[in-house]
Amino acid sequence: MFRIFIVLAYLTACFFFGNWKNWKNYYSTILYVIVGDLTYNFIFYNYLLWKYEKLVNHTINDLLYALLVFPCAIILFLTYYPFRIGIGKQAIYILAWSGFNTFVEHISSIHGYMSYHNNWNIFWSFGVYIIAFCLIRLHYKHPLVVWPISTGLGVITAIIFKLPFHLII
Repeated sequence: MFRIFIVLAYLTACFFFGNWKNWKNYYSTILYVIVGDLTYNFIFYNYLLWKYEKLVNHTINDLLYALLVFPCAIILFLTYYPFRIGIGKQAIYILAWSGFNTFVEHISSIHGYMSYHNNWNIFWSFGVYIIAFCLIRLHYKHPLVVWPISTGLGVITAIIFKLPFHLII
């Protein structure tokens, strides 16, 4: 039920507080995040770092998040992003979003809706949230710059966590 609550909470918040008039401006960034998530799940399929539990299975849960939660989160994140305010306030905004998502993930893991594998933990997740929100912001303004950065970060992640490359070849 917790996962359904999260999905409904994001959908409701996005419906009432998201900037729907400009959804087309966010569309390519939403697709970027979905492609990144699906790529992770494809490459790490047999060697997941984190896994959604309960409800149905990891793949169905991830699709639920990728197609419903991530678009809503991106619309909300970009709707209120302080583009014209100093870098300090932008950093605080990104840290707040990263902290909130880490908190939700922590609650999910405590209640068995998410598990960590292959040396992954909540601290890695917090770092990834920071990077992800920075990349979302960067993609929104400069989409072509983000793709090689994301690819490089994916390779670095695979090396740090010793992804057995024979699983993807």
